Formats: sequence, structure tokens, C-alpha cells
Amino acid sequence: MISRKRNVFDILESLGPGTDGNAKNILVRVDFNVPLNENMEITDDSRIRGALPTLRAILEQSHNAVVMSHMGRPKLVQKNEDTDGKQRKQLTLQNVVNRLETLIKAPVLFVDECQGTKVTDAVSKLDKKGGQILLLENLRFTKQEEKNDPEFAKGLANLADAYINDAFGTCHRAHASVSGVPSFMDAKLCGVGALVQSELSYLDFTQLGEKEVVAAIIGGSKVSTKLPVIKGLLNSVDTLVLGGGLAFTFIKALGVDVGSSLLEESMIDTARELMEEAKTKGKKLVLPVDAVCSASFPSGPMALKDTKTFDLAPGSQGIEDGWMGLDVGPKTSKVFEEALTGVTKCVFNGPAGVFEIAPFDIGTRGLVDTLVKITKEDNCITVVGGGDSVAALEAFGKTKEVSYVSTGGGATLELLAGDKLPGVEAIETIQ
Repeated sequence: MISRKRNVFDILESLGPGTDGNAKNILVRVDFNVPLNENMEITDDSRIRGALPTLRAILEQSHNAVVMSHMGRPKLVQKNEDTDGKQRKQLTLQNVVNRLETLIKAPVLFVDECQGTKVTDAVSKLDKKGGQILLLENLRFTKQEEKNDPEFAKGLANLADAYINDAFGTCHRAHASVSGVPSFMDAKLCGVGALVQSELSYLDFTQLGEKEVVAAIIGGSKVSTKLPVIKGLLNSVDTLVLGGGLAFTFIKALGVDVGSSLLEESMIDTARELMEEAKTKGKKLVLPVDAVCSASFPSGPMALKDTKTFDLAPGSQGIEDGWMGLDVGPKTSKVFEEALTGVTKCVFNGPAGVFEIAPFDIGTRGLVDTLVKITKEDNCITVVGGGDSVAALEAFGKTKEVSYVSTGGGATLELLAGDKLPGVEAIETIQ
């Protein structure tokens, strides 16, 4: 039997509608850590939009949402060294209020503290008929949040009747609002939000059907950074495609020269061990067989005729000295496409090359086109996660043509690696 985490809809069902003045206050941890320009204007509200289904569900059942989040790293505020108040002004969650009101089409109350009598007073004044949102100040304005201080967590827990974690981007942090609060509340009244539920269903590879054929595409610059992910995925996927700068360490481990390409000499033995592990486990590990190279790292777009493509297959001479691989070549694009044919679930984390600079975007563009193709033609569930991967998807206008785009950074990587996320573990599993 497939198990899952208790979610917001389970909580709302157990509470019942908040009619007849019976509204409950539900504490909701969201991720409103949104980018702002110099005028304190939000430049990307996708994280706010991600929380809307959970907040709407609470309001529709005539309950109140006490919303909490962090924003940035307010170290000066924490140390009482923000003497001119500039950092507090930059990172206050008051900057989010107007956009949240616009998106959710409801008033949003704000309290400029996240603990203390001002907060408890604001919560006590919420309408017993429900339908209200109260946003607390930046949780990280206090040191207790990141230290998972029990008293701070208990104070937050005492504000509400139930708790929902809908901040997937911080689920890998053992912070007070993430894993501390549930320990002070009835487990049956703690759940994950709609966003976290979606992330888990798409990124958790521990409960796969027998007929699933799973692939992962891992790119990025360093093996050391992605090592836990690669090791974790070797336990759960059938095919592992490696691209980006990290692939050169594996190629070097096969005895092929990589020229001036990005290389982690200290990880060559590790790469060799991972390839041997893949073989032992019967996994298909796919590496680039050619690379598009430049004599130096370009400061801007280059003409394709000024690049040079070298073969990387075992036994080839590899990349000449003085040339660096910045993208996979046309042969590799075909190899990658063949490797992903027939896959039922595929996750993409990390581009194939320096996609920000033409013509080194061609390989990643081809990889994204393959994802779109298997999504449409093979009904493959395609999941894109990680900042650079999502940025590539957006750059090529393909965001809506894959199955799911993950909102997490570190949380996405840790979940793919098979790690336990504190924010998820704090919520009870049900059948």
C-alpha cells in the first residue's frame, strides 16, 4: 500500500468548516523568500503563487491562516547591528503584502514581529468567522529560528490550532518553523501543504511501480557538489545521464583527455568508483561522446565556426590542449535522446553546457526539446528542478511543456539523493 504524508486537505477535513464562529487559526509555513529590486519591488512572484492553493483552501473552509516565512539572510538584524535599519527595510515581509493581496484577492494583515505579545494580540483579534490572513514578520530577524530554539518553536505552535508546512524550499532545514513547531502540536493536526505534496509526489523515487523506467539527467559544474545526488540516484534510477562540467571528470577517469575543461582531479577516483557501481547495479550511466569547445571562456556570444568539436568516446584522443569543453556536441545529443526513449519518469537537474552563451546553448536546448518530446509523445512524467535547469527552461520558453517544475534548490537535491528532509519527517505518514 502506498503511503503519503498527511496534508492540508486531511487537516481541513478533520477540523470541519469554520462556520458559526468556529474558525480555527492555522499556522502556515510558506517560502516568500522572493527576489526584490532596488525599489523593494518583487521581480518574481512564483513562490507566492506556489502557496496560493493551500491558503485558498484554508480560507474557503472559513478558517484563518497565520502565515510565516523567512526572507534573505538578515545577519545584521540578528546581531542588532542594523543601525540604520537598511537591512530590516530590505528584508521585511511587509514588502510581500501588496502582491499577496493582489494574487489571493483578499486583505492581508501584517504584524511587524514574529514573536511576543504584539503577535499573540494580532492572532487573538482574528475573526471567529474565519477567512482572514495574518502575515508575521521575517522569521530570521531572530536567531532562534535557524537554531531551532525550542521556546521559539513552542511560541509559534501556541499561536494556532493546526500547522501546515508548504515551504518546500526550506524542508531540508531543521529550523524552528520547519521541524520544531510540529513537535509541540497534535500530530494529527500537522500536515504538508499542496505545494510540498506535489514536490514529494514528483521527486520522491522511493515508491515506484514495477513497470516504471526512470531516468535522471544531472549536470552542473562539479562532481563534488552533485556527488550525494549521483550516489542516491544510482539506487533508484535505471538510466543516469551526466552532462555539464562535471562530466569531464568522468571522461578523464576513462583515460580520455579533456584539455582545459573543468576538471576535479581529486574526484577522478570517485568518478571511476561511481561508474563501477553503476555497472555492478546494472544501471545505465550515459556520458557525452563529443564536446563543443572554445580556446578560452567567452565573454559573450561566439560564432559556431570559431568553436571546435572533439570526440570524447573511450579510445579517442579527446580534447586538445588549450581547448575547453563548454557544451555537448551533436553526437551526444543523439545519444542522450536515445537513452531517454521509453522512459516513464525523468528528472532534469543541471544544464548540459554553458547555455547562457551562444552557441553553447545548443546542447541544453536539444536536451530540453527531448524532454518536451517524451512528455508529449511517450506520456513520460518529466520533472525539472534546480535553479540553472529552470532558468534554461525559461530561456527556451518551455516551462509549460514539461510535467512539473520544482520550486526547491537544496531541498530538491537532497530529496533526489534519498536524504530525509527534516520538514517532511516532522509530518506523520499515513496510508
